[in-house]
Amino acid sequence: MANYDDDAKLTRDKLNSLSPSMCMAKWLQVSLHLPQGRTHSCYHPPSHPIPLAELKKDPNALHNTVFKLEERKQMKCGDRPEGCQYCWNVEDAPDAPKGGRLSDRHYRSSEWWVKDAWDEVVNNPWDHNITPRYVEVNFNQACNLKCSYCSPHLSTAWEDDVKKHGGFRFSNGTGHNDIDYLRKTGLMPLEVARKDNPYIEAFWKWFPMIYRDLKVFRMTGGEPLMDNNTFKVFDYVNENPNPFLDLSITSNMSPPSPKLMDKFIDKIKALEEIRVWEDPKRFNPDSGNHWYVAPACKHFSLYVSVDGVGKQAEYMRDGLDFDTLYKNCRRVLSETDGTEISFINTFQLLSIPNLRGFLQMILDLREEFGYENQEDKIIQPPDHHGFKHPPFVRKKRQRVWFDIPYLRYPD
Repeated sequence: MANYDDDAKLTRDKLNSLSPSMCMAKWLQVSLHLPQGRTHSCYHPPSHPIPLAELKKDPNALHNTVFKLEERKQMKCGDRPEGCQYCWNVEDAPDAPKGGRLSDRHYRSSEWWVKDAWDEVVNNPWDHNITPRYVEVNFNQACNLKCSYCSPHLSTAWEDDVKKHGGFRFSNGTGHNDIDYLRKTGLMPLEVARKDNPYIEAFWKWFPMIYRDLKVFRMTGGEPLMDNNTFKVFDYVNENPNPFLDLSITSNMSPPSPKLMDKFIDKIKALEEIRVWEDPKRFNPDSGNHWYVAPACKHFSLYVSVDGVGKQAEYMRDGLDFDTLYKNCRRVLSETDGTEISFINTFQLLSIPNLRGFLQMILDLREEFGYENQEDKIIQPPDHHGFKHPPFVRKKRQRVWFDIPYLRYPD
């Protein structure tokens, strides 16, 4: 943790030398909500619409909207974009330590995927159409679960339920999961997105344009295994290897059809196959040896959304079959070589009573599939143009993780 904070402090000083409101996430990170046609850079600012008129001119508008360009202009001029109030609140809190408080703009700007693009951000004007290095995309709201914290705009199961029974009404006059409210605020999927979604059409024009420079690409939902675009991404990466790419999805690991899980595991296996290819521009330029011997991407990660174990987990995530989830997680760990699983717990009141059982599940999986019970795997790559390459060694690694909120303990 000390290194994480130290990196953020160094980055804070670098950012402040450019502007007191500068944040690299505004240029280099993007979350795309394609059913709603919305985008934002960093999770804290509210998402904003992607105008179709901008998109028709240039698919880069998925990330480089006029609205976002104006926010970048503000940052380069030292002004504070209104949508970034989360960080301004942290930094303006009283009794700040020497040098100022660290906010998420300092942490995000110190991420590993920022480093090679720092100069591009600094040396270009605010209206430069930049390629993001970290992309998160939601292709579809389709989902077979109704998780307690979720909403109709992210789950078709929730949408069907609320259309049938209505949203929640509380005794204090407030409500929850009201579709009319979600529609007024722009969070429900657009009607145009339910047919031939122009935002997905633009994505598939844009993705090949940014692919070479991508460092992180993560697919969320809904449930991404219920959308064909997820598998189309897997196929694209398999056919266009990128050894610098961290690829991942977030899944409930209990899709409605077992065939979807079979298909998913087959796609992971295909990505993990060692292959040989050449790239004179990116690997050993001017050396005459441009061969990669590697899988299709640097790494594949699976983020599993679950908040407990057994019946308790099923209560929090209506529609979940916990035994199916657990079996599918074990399948991924057993049938693939390098895939890591990170369990995501939303850490709500309902998850606390059996947190010990949840952690025990992770420890049990670590004991079986963890670092100590693995061995380096030696793989002989295929011959390439008549040349035989030395073996590829897949190093053993910790494969089971718990993704928790950032906790700071007293010194």
